[in-house]
Amino acid sequence: MNKSIGSIAVVALVLAIAVSCSKPDAVAGATAWEPGQVEESLAVESLTVARSPLVDDVRASGVVAGVREAFVVAETQGLVKSVGFSLGDKVAEGQELLRVDDKIASLNLERAKEQYEAARLELEATEALSAAGRSSPADLTRARGNYSGAKAQYETALKAYNDTRLRAPVTGVIASREEVATVGASIAPGARVARIVDTSSFKITVGVGEREVGLIDVGAPVRVYVPAALGDEYVEGTVEAIAAGSNPATGSFPVVVAFRNGFSGRVKSGMSASVSIEARKVNPAVVVPSAALVRRGSTYAVFVDDGGKAAVREVSLGRRSGVRVEVLNGLAEGERLLVSALTKLRPGVPVVSTDVGDSASWE
Repeated sequence: MNKSIGSIAVVALVLAIAVSCSKPDAVAGATAWEPGQVEESLAVESLTVARSPLVDDVRASGVVAGVREAFVVAETQGLVKSVGFSLGDKVAEGQELLRVDDKIASLNLERAKEQYEAARLELEATEALSAAGRSSPADLTRARGNYSGAKAQYETALKAYNDTRLRAPVTGVIASREEVATVGASIAPGARVARIVDTSSFKITVGVGEREVGLIDVGAPVRVYVPAALGDEYVEGTVEAIAAGSNPATGSFPVVVAFRNGFSGRVKSGMSASVSIEARKVNPAVVVPSAALVRRGSTYAVFVDDGGKAAVREVSLGRRSGVRVEVLNGLAEGERLLVSALTKLRPGVPVVSTDVGDSASWE
């Protein structure tokens, strides 16, 4: 029994010695501030610290839509008497597209018009008698009530008659035509007949993140790419509107981009598009790739090549965009920022750095 206990103690001692002599784990942010123990030089890559606007442009994607799009919807019931449009036709606002049988509506309108005219004449006569003192106030009140009721019936009948003629609500192109738009078909209130797209200009609604929306202004220039229609070409547009709040479903902020149609019908509503929105010009700041950062708690730092040795610079960060971040203080322009072998670096460790670019453009 004593021999077994002795053997276990020896094994435990050997393991402890082995652990104490093994190499440390990969450097976490919490150990980046500890003095270095390795004297062998490390080959690393470095970037020259540079200033630049954090974002040159904001990119997003969406779907092309006409500047105005409207559905033609029936508001009456009956049989389709005539159809005056086809898919792809250009139509003007107010143009008659479809007519429903109007016999009953026409008769109702004629009768309502006659009653309205009779009520108007009665009111005029009663008002004249009242002015001469030969009519009671009750007679005048009754005449006015009859007139108001007849007028309401007439306007209702007129609307019902006008509803038998479906007209284009906007100028544009017929983008879709429903099967109900056929002579002899039965139509009901609420039935969708057609969709009209105003293609005089287009708009795209895209979603951008909370870090980007503050860099966009209304009226900012935009490059719009519609690969299916324009290939690698782009068309110039502008930011038309920016939402005051985010979309609850996505968390992104809607931005509306508008551009004119000058492509002989090549660009169509529903095509996929991408946009590049010119960001607001701000004073250039020191910009570094976020991959160069190390962290201990809430404190951030970077490694620099200080005369051939790794040195830590604690930094204060500003805005972020993608893989780039602003450094407000702690890092000077022109210093050599280390971007490789970060898990092996410690303050004071000798380094041989190879410059691979500048911090503002490297990703």
